[in-house]
Amino acid sequence: MANSINSISTGTGGLQSIADGTSGNLLIQKDAGTIATFSATGVVVSGVVAATTLTGDGSALTGITSGGVTHLGTMTTTSGTSQTITGLDFTDLNLLIFVVAQVSHSDGTSRKLSIGVAGGANLAIGDAVAAGNCSIGLYTLDLRSNTGYFPQSPGNAPITSGSDFVGGGTGQARYLIGTNLRASSSTSVTVAFEGGVTFDNGKVEVYGLN
Repeated sequence: MANSINSISTGTGGLQSIADGTSGNLLIQKDAGTIATFSATGVVVSGVVAATTLTGDGSALTGITSGGVTHLGTMTTTSGTSQTITGLDFTDLNLLIFVVAQVSHSDGTSRKLSIGVAGGANLAIGDAVAAGNCSIGLYTLDLRSNTGYFPQSPGNAPITSGSDFVGGGTGQARYLIGTNLRASSSTSVTVAFEGGVTFDNGKVEVYGLN
């Protein structure tokens, strides 16, 4: 037997709460149609739910478009022998993108720039860069297939404002397959020149793709 509670259903469009005496559910009805059912296991709503804040586990939601590019941080390579972004969560990331912008050193020996994901392999990208030149390029690490793609950008002189294109060196693109690019507990990424030489210019932008 259903019992009306706090009925305010006077006129068309009113609402009333009904205690369902059969199932024990509480029904919110409008013009005899149920718009919300409260039970011991949760709430079922027929219609639109508007809220200023939603919290809790959303893993069971459907119709949600996931993915997209997230800016993970900037490494300013104007000093120090390495730069690191910490506190990252790689759980849902499939691809890391490194945008290397005129990163250079002043050491007397040509050095390769390397990138690494904590706990995984430390990978040299491009050919060795001499002092006065810089490393430039877009480098990708696929964390799902353990594949890296590094177009060579050795020996580029710093690009001045307004330059449309600057050619690279003679090296060819480098592919790495089957390399441990990360560990399951990875939470950081690092860039450094091989040999531990000091940065003196540029920056590296890091992005993650779900």
